[in-house]
Amino acid sequence: MVARFLPLLLQAGVLLLALTGCICRAQSKNFKCSIINEAGFCFIENVHLDVSTNGIGGDSIQFPRHPTLLIKSGAIPYFGKDIFALLGNTKQLHVYNQTSIRNLFIPVTNLTEINVQRNGLLEFDVEPVENRELKMLSIVHNGLVTVPRNIRFLVGLEKLYLYNNSLEYFDLEPLANASHSLKILSIYDNHIKTLDSRSALYFPKLQTLSLSKNKLAFVPYFEESFPAVTVVSLRKNPWNCGWLHTTMQYIEARKIQVVRKDAACRDRWISEICCTYTVLDFMFDRAAAQIRREQQLLRNVTHENRRLVETVHQLADDLHRLQSQLDQQQQPASEKSISDARTGDSV
Repeated sequence: MVARFLPLLLQAGVLLLALTGCICRAQSKNFKCSIINEAGFCFIENVHLDVSTNGIGGDSIQFPRHPTLLIKSGAIPYFGKDIFALLGNTKQLHVYNQTSIRNLFIPVTNLTEINVQRNGLLEFDVEPVENRELKMLSIVHNGLVTVPRNIRFLVGLEKLYLYNNSLEYFDLEPLANASHSLKILSIYDNHIKTLDSRSALYFPKLQTLSLSKNKLAFVPYFEESFPAVTVVSLRKNPWNCGWLHTTMQYIEARKIQVVRKDAACRDRWISEICCTYTVLDFMFDRAAAQIRREQQLLRNVTHENRRLVETVHQLADDLHRLQSQLDQQQQPASEKSISDARTGDSV
């Protein structure tokens, strides 16, 4: 009976081996550069890796050993530690428009630049280990709604681009560890209502600060936090007029370049940047006007006091002069009386 079914079992075994071979070959992926442009970018196309947070599994995957990789198209729903481990000695990674990513996890690697744009990315995180290698992080034209606290582990960061996302809140505190290296912070074209900071936090090397196209009313500790800034973008925000007036005086005094100013305003503008005149501004202006009136009154009183003091001094001088003249007139008469007395005694 076994002999009767033996041919069928052998055929099934051969078919199973064939299918297994196909699966193994399907899981073996050796990506190559489709082109290397003049700038030295190695373009890779059709990178489809359905990798979970548990890792790659048994797949055999190889990327070109090239210093600059640009993944042009494909889908990598979870771009995590295992994918980064495959990049070898790559220093610059670019993942562009037609490559879908839902979640990005940045581990400690040899990479100095990561540029991820137009991928439908919703969130990213950073390995909680100090990373001094990564100098530039750009996650732009995506759907980020928060910035992870673990970004504080990117202690060597020099350039941070998070523009064209959906951020509503941005805290500078997690960037404190990179405060002495950060040179560019670009967070324009989000929905940021609050830019959080503290008085002792400052970025002495920050030169470019891009804040345009958000919902900001003010930036706390602007002058103290960014003493070296040379370029700033402010347009298309509902700035508080009082804050903007003070800040623009500082900007103009320091000759800081303001790029792309507002073309038109619904309410008011200061130095070609729009602002919103609120009840707070009205109260501020009224208090400032009262202070100016009191200062003027104080100046007037001080001036009158000075004149009064000068008059008193003048009168004192006049009195002293008259007293001197009177003493001089009385001295000859006194001498004559003494002489007459002596003459009478001799007679």
